[in-house]
Amino acid sequence: MFAPRRWFSSLVFLVCLVGTNLAATRPNFIIFLCDDLRYDAVGFMGNRIVQTPNLDKLAAESVVFENAFAVTSICWTSRANILFGQYGSTNRVEERGNLHRRTLTPEELSRTYLGILRQAGYYVGYVGKWNVGRVPNGFFDYNGAFEGQGRYWTVQDGRPVHLTNLLTERALEFLRSAPADRPFCLVIGYKSPHVQDGFRNEPYPHLPDLAGLYETTWMPAPRLSSPHFFASQPRFIQESMGRVRWSYRLGPPESLNYQRSLRRYYRMVTGIDRSVRRVLDGLRQVGRADRTAVLFTSDQGLFLGERGLAGKWLGHDASIRIPFLFYWPDAPKSVRGSRRKELVLTIDIAPTLLSLAGVSPPSEMQGESLVPLLETNKPVSWREEFFYEYRGRIATIPRSIGVRTRRYKYLRYFAERPVYEELYDLEEDPFEANNLAYDPEHRALLVEMRARCAYWDRLVRGAGVRE
Repeated sequence: MFAPRRWFSSLVFLVCLVGTNLAATRPNFIIFLCDDLRYDAVGFMGNRIVQTPNLDKLAAESVVFENAFAVTSICWTSRANILFGQYGSTNRVEERGNLHRRTLTPEELSRTYLGILRQAGYYVGYVGKWNVGRVPNGFFDYNGAFEGQGRYWTVQDGRPVHLTNLLTERALEFLRSAPADRPFCLVIGYKSPHVQDGFRNEPYPHLPDLAGLYETTWMPAPRLSSPHFFASQPRFIQESMGRVRWSYRLGPPESLNYQRSLRRYYRMVTGIDRSVRRVLDGLRQVGRADRTAVLFTSDQGLFLGERGLAGKWLGHDASIRIPFLFYWPDAPKSVRGSRRKELVLTIDIAPTLLSLAGVSPPSEMQGESLVPLLETNKPVSWREEFFYEYRGRIATIPRSIGVRTRRYKYLRYFAERPVYEELYDLEEDPFEANNLAYDPEHRALLVEMRARCAYWDRLVRGAGVRE
């Protein structure tokens, strides 16, 4: 259960470090945060088409978490969840007025992991997509953030510049300017590989020098992409925004539009890979690589034709599962290059970074520090399930909550009349093709999972749970 809010740990930390060299005692952090990068769209997660040699090399020196998930699959809520280390129903950022038209208050910012790190003496920079309301003035030591979705092409010094390259240059500028006597935390919030909303003819504007990449590669049909499977889903999913966007962003797997879109999506991922290489090269050039922890992940996954859908929002793994690797310079050699099967969440990022910085995560954070999983290859006591929620108010996006365990998943579309449910045995059916919710033989399991979902729903909305 949560204790009343207390923010004394950061202050105590500061007092204890008076007169010490912060840069020598605390690790630096670089967080590469992608947008809509699904778990299997990188080489180190088994994709044999996309070219991500630099990420693959980094993964070989990192701990790769193979079962990492967003707890809400939509950009602004997911990014708020990462900042606060909390579920959206707990941080309530989106509920407190129109998120796109307001700025997080100083009190709210002080409760984010970035705010706490700043209180602890860190030099904090943010480059790229912020998307948690308006970019706060005066909060970052280095502010290269932009509001909303942004645009892939801008003009700098009279010439067009791709956003991924622009963010890379700003990240390098941050590294060159960060004071040597303070630890730093840099977040690079890529827009890529998110589509450019409103650009129906070119939703994935990749780097121009990658134009020929994958051009002759045939992109295989995604699982559950047949018209037959799509017809088996309820009408509210068939008529959802995910299907509307599928119609013009993707289409059938054999169509030219689908093939073109997937090639461009992969080119954008390769563009991120190149950016990561340049940033890490810049880190070595300033002589701070040996004290810098690196996280590479995404805010959520993405349907790329699975279930006949595009976009995200729903609780299926294609929509919520993400790539997640963590490089920690102090990790034992036996741990580097290892892979863990534990259920890891976006809300674990904040307590992990704070723990590594020597700051006790506030009790209000609902995630767990990953440090125990970074220290050993041995089994560690860890969560066995997590809660998922999407409670947005967009009429064409189904609202749902659910529980995912290691083996089972239950989803509840609570706004539909009658309520619609899904139940999957992930061990037997990892791609969630066979809905068991209406199978009499699985009635007992349905009742159990329904009860677990209701339990989590009450706890998360009442802010009464710490995993």
